[in-house]
Amino acid sequence: MDQKLSKLVEELTTSGEPRLNPEKMKELKKICKSSEEQLSRAYRLLIAQLTQEHAEIRLSAFQIVEELFVRSHQFRMLVVSNFQEFLELTLGTDPAQPLPPPREAAQRLRQATTRAVEGWNEKFGEAYKKLALGYHFLRHNKKVDFQDTNARSLAERKREEEKQKHLDKIYQERASQAEREMQEMSGEIESCLTEVESCFRLLVPFDFDPNPETESLGVASGMSDALRSSCAGQVGPCRSGTPDPRDGEQPCCSRDLPASAGHPRAGGGAQPSQTATGDPSDEDEDSDLEEFVRSHGLGSHKYTLDVELCSEGLKVQENEDNLALIHAARDTLKLIQNKFLPAVCSWIQRFTRVGTHGGCLKRAIDLKAELELVLRKYKELDIEPEGGERRRTEALGDAEEDEDDEDFVEVPEKEGYEPHVPDHLRPEYGVVILPENALGA
Repeated sequence: MDQKLSKLVEELTTSGEPRLNPEKMKELKKICKSSEEQLSRAYRLLIAQLTQEHAEIRLSAFQIVEELFVRSHQFRMLVVSNFQEFLELTLGTDPAQPLPPPREAAQRLRQATTRAVEGWNEKFGEAYKKLALGYHFLRHNKKVDFQDTNARSLAERKREEEKQKHLDKIYQERASQAEREMQEMSGEIESCLTEVESCFRLLVPFDFDPNPETESLGVASGMSDALRSSCAGQVGPCRSGTPDPRDGEQPCCSRDLPASAGHPRAGGGAQPSQTATGDPSDEDEDSDLEEFVRSHGLGSHKYTLDVELCSEGLKVQENEDNLALIHAARDTLKLIQNKFLPAVCSWIQRFTRVGTHGGCLKRAIDLKAELELVLRKYKELDIEPEGGERRRTEALGDAEEDEDDEDFVEVPEKEGYEPHVPDHLRPEYGVVILPENALGA
């Protein structure tokens, strides 16, 4: 019987399950009901498990204690007789002996013990004086807040408050350091943004649309607006002045126009419309519109022109003219991506934790938006050449080899040249004849 009881307590407390096994718990209760000796032995086994340096074992042991406490007067007497030690093992009331890890299990054990002790005091406090004294000791001496969901003691709350103050101080120092860094680097960041924007404007002579909802870059928007104003959104041919009977025969493609279509007065015989009042401002506007249409090679108002732009964006091709600009933009963007943007993100994180640097936080968010916009433009431009560095290096290497070859001049073979000097001419040319034994040595 004793071995079976020990085995049941061991299995129930070391299972690691959040709830006790009902069948094994039923067997344990049956053994404890058999005699007071077995009940006392179960109490000693449970106290031994409560001393283990593992919060899950202590939690399971406490669950068994709670089950037996509400069912047996003898068991309540055993627990109350050593109530202080029981509270130290389950609540961690002794600061020198905190509850063991894991932390989550220790927190659940503390909460369960707090609820149980409060319930025991309400139900059995009048009958068990030590239980009421223990509850009073926890409430008034240890300052345990039984309404606190975490069931923390006064010492634990003080430790957490001190820890939080220490963290707040660290966060405040980091935020102040971030503010100083932002003041030092803001000028450098603005200069870098100005430089890369200048490179972009030189590479592509129009501004990007700052609206992030637009997918395209807004290329040739002025041209499309002028076309819409000139044609007034009509699908068919536009009318200007008196209808021309030859309008129906006007070609719809620029390559089908007659050779005279490029002439300022050509275009199917249509003349610029004249207003009835002869307002000079209207005439100037019409002439400007006509000039714009002719300058773009349209030649006539009698057809519409659809311009399709690539949805993938504009890609800048690297060549000799923009090579220096692309290199400068690439270096600046690399600096933004590797240094400035991570620094700004770090500043935002520090200011957010503190919550007292509103102006600095807004400025950091604005800087981050500007840097990300620049990187987005760079991605849309795709100024990184594919294999350009390798091809350029190979071309330079070939050119150097060609220059080295040009340094050598081919000389024709001299007439009568003999590579071997005869023996009788060697003294004349200063060639010394060595003896054969010297060669052998």
